[in-house]
Amino acid sequence: MKALCLLGTGKYETTTYVWEGSSEKCSYETHLFPEAVAHIFQPEKILVLVTPQAREHAHFKTLCERLGNLVERVDIPEGKSEAELWAIFQKCTETVTEGDTILLDVTHAFRSLPLLVFAVAGYLRRTKSVTIQRIVYGAYEARDEHNRSPIFDLTPLMDLLDWLSGAEALLRRSDAEIMGEKLDQTHRRLYKAPATKELPLHLQKVANSLQKLSKALYLCCPLDVMRLANYLLPQLDKAVTEAEKWAKPFSVILSQVRSEVAALAYDQPEVLDADNLRKQLALIEHYLSKGLTIQAVTLAREWVVSWAIGQRSEGDWLNEDVRKEVERALGAVGAAKQGKQDQVPDWAAGLPCTEQVSSLWNQLTHLRNTLAHCWMRKDPPSVKTIEDKARDIPGWLRRLLDEAPVNAVKANVVIKGV
Repeated sequence: MKALCLLGTGKYETTTYVWEGSSEKCSYETHLFPEAVAHIFQPEKILVLVTPQAREHAHFKTLCERLGNLVERVDIPEGKSEAELWAIFQKCTETVTEGDTILLDVTHAFRSLPLLVFAVAGYLRRTKSVTIQRIVYGAYEARDEHNRSPIFDLTPLMDLLDWLSGAEALLRRSDAEIMGEKLDQTHRRLYKAPATKELPLHLQKVANSLQKLSKALYLCCPLDVMRLANYLLPQLDKAVTEAEKWAKPFSVILSQVRSEVAALAYDQPEVLDADNLRKQLALIEHYLSKGLTIQAVTLAREWVVSWAIGQRSEGDWLNEDVRKEVERALGAVGAAKQGKQDQVPDWAAGLPCTEQVSSLWNQLTHLRNTLAHCWMRKDPPSVKTIEDKARDIPGWLRRLLDEAPVNAVKANVVIKGV
């Protein structure tokens, strides 16, 4: 383990620093907290970040005299400008190597350096697989009548960064992996060492359901999305109180998550009707809002197939052969509108809004093929062109459904349990 400490030029008073954590109780008397770090936490190396003024001060010289080769000096600027802040960032990244275990001490830091180094530590944890074992602060100002100063464990602040990452991933990309992990870890931690008789009953269930829903979203499984979202809604309602008590970062975004889930929930996903198609349309809009263009276009094309089956009012709408037959019929309608010779089935020729349907089908097929074949063609459209066209899709589908509602068709399937 390496300790990353900051040392300034302030007036540091002698006190007995006391650590009580993880069933350990240690103390050490000194006016230089990095010395207490050395004796209490016993790192293999102490990396001391010092500005030019701190490097020449008696504090640093005394520390080197007392700890000898344990100390390694890291020269940093004062951080008075953006350029100097980036210089400090570079110094920190150079001193920490892949897979290091770090104890971060912010006791004797100057100005905004604790905030900066804390942010850098979080960054390194993600980019270099660095383990932040502890973040500590020697609270001299909280000393007791016997001049004993507690050492505060600020490590939970690093945990907050994980919650932040999880919330961002969930709200921006519908990726529930991190948030699910944090909720599950919270549940397990509380059950491993229960401090009270009251324990969470719903956090772990919410975690599992969120992760399942997220995977269904990314794999573009609309029926599973509707089913899982419908199952998750009451779980979120039951978890409100528990989240406020044990998972506050999740409680802050819970109402927003619930609103997004509610827009996708449907209790009869096996029944093809107008409500089902509206939920799928909401899912397409959800995909577009999260930048998931491939999923949006893929589902939109299947949406038109489902709409056509609803107009036909016969056949199992989830049967692969039925869907292929309808795809061929829609292709024939599109070809006929372009003046190409193709045999159009009578039911397809009688579809409402044929002009709109043929144009929509041709555009969706083009978009879908471009995405599915990874732009592997001559003179492919730009990414911006594809994204702009994809954003128009919900309007096309909504107009089609409003002008020509479908008849209810039930699939011959059994929807699996959650």
